[in-house]
Amino acid sequence: MTLATVLRSSLFYLIIIRAGSFVMAQIPGPYRITGVVVSSANGSPIPHCRLTPSQVVRGRAENRRFPSPHNTQDIFEADEYGHFSIPVSSAGAWRLIAAARGFVSQAYDEHQQFSSAIVLTAAAPTMDLRFQLAPEAVITGIVLDEANEPVRNAKLSLLAVPPVGPDHRSSPTSTRASTQTDDRGIYEFANIVPGDYQIMLQAQPWYAAAAQLGRFGPADAPSLDSSLDAAYPLTWFPGVDAPTLAETITLHGGDTRQADFHLTPIPSIHLRIVPPPTQTQANGRAASVFPFVERLTPRGSSNLSFTPVSVNINPQGQIDVGGLTPGLYQIRLQGQGSDSRASLVAVASGTVRTVDFDAPSDMANITLHFDSGQDSQTEGGSIQVRLIDADTGQTVFPYNSGLGGVRNLRLRRQPGTSSSDSVLQVPPGRYEVVLFGKPDVYLTGITAQSAEVTGRMIKVHSGDSSIKLHVATGRASLTGVATLRGKPSVGAMVLLVPASLGDPASITILRRDQTNTDGSFDLADILPGQYILLAIDHGWQINWSDSSTLRGYLMRGVPVDLTSSANVSQNIEAQAP
Repeated sequence: MTLATVLRSSLFYLIIIRAGSFVMAQIPGPYRITGVVVSSANGSPIPHCRLTPSQVVRGRAENRRFPSPHNTQDIFEADEYGHFSIPVSSAGAWRLIAAARGFVSQAYDEHQQFSSAIVLTAAAPTMDLRFQLAPEAVITGIVLDEANEPVRNAKLSLLAVPPVGPDHRSSPTSTRASTQTDDRGIYEFANIVPGDYQIMLQAQPWYAAAAQLGRFGPADAPSLDSSLDAAYPLTWFPGVDAPTLAETITLHGGDTRQADFHLTPIPSIHLRIVPPPTQTQANGRAASVFPFVERLTPRGSSNLSFTPVSVNINPQGQIDVGGLTPGLYQIRLQGQGSDSRASLVAVASGTVRTVDFDAPSDMANITLHFDSGQDSQTEGGSIQVRLIDADTGQTVFPYNSGLGGVRNLRLRRQPGTSSSDSVLQVPPGRYEVVLFGKPDVYLTGITAQSAEVTGRMIKVHSGDSSIKLHVATGRASLTGVATLRGKPSVGAMVLLVPASLGDPASITILRRDQTNTDGSFDLADILPGQYILLAIDHGWQINWSDSSTLRGYLMRGVPVDLTSSANVSQNIEAQAP
């Protein structure tokens, strides 16, 4: 074995002569990531930064999104000048995450939740990096009531506002952080990644919260003092009651923003719930039921817990729930045993709404089923459906064909529906249909009765409608290398743009990725169709979501026809920004 052969191996041995004999001492192999960590604000080194490498499975672009290390025990520390040298066990693609006090924890060259993997090979076993970390951004504020007193235990959610792409799809907002006010009414969101955000707040007057103690009881219980029957509406910064009026806060690295709230109570709204006849015992007395009331957020996919100010039940079993404010609520009745019923109700200001579980609803009741070519629940997983509100980007109660249950708003079986059909209830409106859950399945079309369909969008009205989803298997994948003037284009934005961009009847979806240190990119789970592939060097700095800006780059893109189950390799020359 030659010395060159030894040095090329992943592990080699140091030969030590000790008392006339040879001792083989194993030392780390040649694969190594080196570099320096600096502040993206001023380029100064970040001392004693902690770095965590983890190997990436190639061919799955999603593995570089929302980075999370697999081997968190392998943590390395940079020196006082920010320099680091990290040995890794083998060649391949490696994700590297850096964290330091006062800076945002992020992956190498991260942009909008995409990042670049460090690719090591036998020919290039080391890689030297300049790792830029953004100083953390902070939002802080104080929440005061109508008497300028601090509001304790107010719940605040920091919502990330995604960019709107040139296809004008409403991507769902996501909750990046949650916190509560302290006894001074002060809150703080720290370690925030630069980006666009909105703040949502839920609170309750302290006197209304105190009044709820012991308020679950019969109708002859003492009436609630009307002066205590108040509530704070769901509020967005800077103090508005609708997400469309909310201010979007744009944060850059190191920014500190003040976002204060001044709350004003409104008279609480009451909900009268009439249980179905099945909740009545044989002796004529109402069966014991308990109402679960859940506030549904107009932003994001997570719901808010809700504690009614008052709950009273009359001898006929009718339930009065107080302390509500305008919004959308899910009402669930849990009876004896496992029987439960659910309904949606839109509560408007100044009204007393009655929810009769045996009466027709003013919501849209959708009978959802799949075409005969696919079973929604088969070996390998179940097809799940997500409805995304086209106006707000809210994910509306994903229907899981494998789980069912009230959380997914599965209602009673309707006359004339089969056992494979499911009925869900949503507010009337326009929604985008997205499939997930079962690997390799994609949407090919939608047909409907008593609903309007355009591409993957459906518009439903009050009453009953039937939606049939046409699905198929065989998503495609696309890999390649982007170069610029003969060298790998590192950290470039890769766009796979549907050729039908702008056509409302299109089913295909625009996809993005970011190139690795060798210029490679991986796009998996692509809907079959015709696309235009392009790479933009430093493209994260341009307004790619503007269709007129994008059009100039598309003229020099590469057409790609992806058929069902195709695995295509296509290299591309990156374009200058």
